[in-house]
Formats: sequence, structure tokens, C-alpha cells
Amino acid sequence: MNKRLKRKAEKRRRQQICEALDLCLQINGLQESKRELTGDHPTAFLNFWGHSGTVDANIYASGWSREAIATRHFKECLDRPRKMGQILCELRQLKKDLHSCSCDGSR
Repeated sequence: MNKRLKRKAEKRRRQQICEALDLCLQINGLQESKRELTGDHPTAFLNFWGHSGTVDANIYASGWSREAIATRHFKECLDRPRKMGQILCELRQLKKDLHSCSCDGSR
């Protein structure tokens, strides 16, 4: 792979990571979101492990607590980006579901 293609691939991976982080911020918000305050509001965690070039995501559709088990878990090594699209798809869907629930007055 030539340098131009490598740079293009890296740029795409960076964009995907930024989009995933932005989706998590839109889902979670920036406010404190203790379960006592927000109830079963969905929660998404995104971790970037710089030492291994890995991204992982945990999605808690009914909110996070110490006892909660992630509804979905993804782990992606960035030198083999198979699941990044899947992570983005799940986060987009969670955001869409959250938005439609808040618009119809059920949350």
C-alpha cells in the first residue's frame, strides 16, 4: 500500500473514532447522569487504548449501574477495522431510538 492510501485509510479511521465519540456524547450528554437522576436513560462508553490501537464500546440500553451487563460490547483493533462500522451503526440506532422516545413524551 502506498503512502497516499495509508494516509487516506488512517484519516478514515480517525473520522470514525471521532464520530463514535460524538455519538456517545449525544447519547449521554455532558451532565451528570446518575441512575437516580436519569432512570433508565441509555448509556454508551467508548474507550480508546492508545498503546494497542484499540477502540472498545459498551452500550447499556437501559442505563448503567454497577450490576448492569452491557447490552452490546464491541472491541476493534484499528489495524484490522472490521467492526468500526458496526459500532457506529449501533450508536446511531441508539441515538435515534433515544431521540424518538424523548419526542413522543415517553421519557
